[in-house]
Amino acid sequence: MNSKTLRFLGFIVAFLIVAWLLVESGDETDLPDSGMLLFPDMESALNDVQSISISRAGTDTLVINRVEGAWGLADRGNYPALVDSIRDVLMAMAQATVVEPKTADPARHSRLGVDDPVNDLSKAVLVKAVTGDRDFSLIFGNVAQGTYRYARIAGDDQSWLIDQNPEIPTSVGDWLEADIVDIPSTRIRSVTITHPDGESITASKESESDTDFIVADIPEERELSYSTVANGFAGALNDLDLDDVRATLAAEPEGVVAEFVTFDGLKVTATTVSADGEHWLSLMAESLTDDAGDAEAINARTAGWQFRIADYKANLLNRRWEDILKPAETEDQ
Repeated sequence: MNSKTLRFLGFIVAFLIVAWLLVESGDETDLPDSGMLLFPDMESALNDVQSISISRAGTDTLVINRVEGAWGLADRGNYPALVDSIRDVLMAMAQATVVEPKTADPARHSRLGVDDPVNDLSKAVLVKAVTGDRDFSLIFGNVAQGTYRYARIAGDDQSWLIDQNPEIPTSVGDWLEADIVDIPSTRIRSVTITHPDGESITASKESESDTDFIVADIPEERELSYSTVANGFAGALNDLDLDDVRATLAAEPEGVVAEFVTFDGLKVTATTVSADGEHWLSLMAESLTDDAGDAEAINARTAGWQFRIADYKANLLNRRWEDILKPAETEDQ
């Protein structure tokens, strides 16, 4: 390689470095020093935020409202939203500190991921927090250096590298308070699953100290596929979470009903309706004794709602005989 070629390659490398610096840095003349808060007055206004909206390309804008002090998803009937996620995003905006200024050229915004989310190919996320008299709107772009992020105040061409990188959930389900109910199988005395066609399975334990549930009225010439098979559906209410939620439909097809009774006298009726590959669950609780004190809390959380649940949970709640039995072994076998 001769000296002319080396000089040419050196020129190309220098050109690329300058081009990269131009993309990464804007015109820094008269720009604030690092350490400046993007929203100096936001932290003092956090208690006044009444709604948050999250916008991404190709998705509907997600709106979270604060109604009577409680956060809820607007297009899910204000069903409770995850307070921790809301707090994390709001605090990240309020505490976002400039590490350094970046480009102010709109043509270069997409390279940092801070172009307008209305663009179909944009990967940016626009978060708008609204108080009674103003809003704070920030476009979050690409992650940088692991813990930093490029950002731009909506309506301002100047972009920044900031010291905040909050996790901003991507779907409605990720913003919902996911817990429906959590009743471990050790607390369950009996469970009965009844299908609309009348098929019914009952399993129970005589004592809380028993390890396995006993299935009643096993059909002749059949036996359990394995001895602990009932433990699975008896524990269906353990750590039961939602994937989505909707208001209870006025006209609902008949579903599969699973009745759980605990040793302390709590009865929970879980009705599952499955259609188009989705499984929607409704719950109702009642106290059969004075010792079962959580029925009221369960009903307060679940009344008027249907919850889309994971396939594996629905499969447990919809068990049929054919799912848990095999032909009985004979002496000849």
